[in-house]
Amino acid sequence: MMSQADAIRAGLALYGAARPLCVSEIGSQSCWLHASSPHMRNLYLSGPMGLASSVALGLALTRPDERVLAICGDGSLAMNLSSLVTIRNASPANLCLLVIVNDTYEFTASLPSPSAAIDWVAAGAGLLGADACRPLEDTSAEFVLRAGRPVMLVAKVGASDRPAPPIGLSPVGVRDTFRGALAAGRDQGGARFRVGDRQEAR
Repeated sequence: MMSQADAIRAGLALYGAARPLCVSEIGSQSCWLHASSPHMRNLYLSGPMGLASSVALGLALTRPDERVLAICGDGSLAMNLSSLVTIRNASPANLCLLVIVNDTYEFTASLPSPSAAIDWVAAGAGLLGADACRPLEDTSAEFVLRAGRPVMLVAKVGASDRPAPPIGLSPVGVRDTFRGALAAGRDQGGARFRVGDRQEAR
């Protein structure tokens, strides 16, 4: 079974050389994103739990020419399932959610998550649409890049064999670095999301 870091790298690999804007959930998702693929286009969240999907939605809507990847924990997303309803209603074609499923709150001594009984592929399909959610291991780059609608990938991961490594960045530093990446745009490795991509997908 893959690790959190493996799942994050696999999700990013679907974009090829075009780095998306990445919004990672507080705790272990941000730690493992920073450890496995640090980049100024990563927004490592802090503060309230469960908001990666909401923040990523805001980015996707205000930056329609950018690809946006939200990296969510299963326990965190369970606290904000209503965001999936809003995402389906807004329907930004440049948004993908990667849900890391380990059935625990890894960042807090791996306490069991009450979301452990959820079938996340079925939940994603029910809330975003029957053809909008797939297991990560069964996903192609075409599914993510040509869907023409928000999509959700589900990665079942094993327990980490070591604590999540600290990011070592202050929230203000994360904010300022990400703002710089937004200002720089594709010069920092991102790829513009052309309207033509969305039309072709349809």
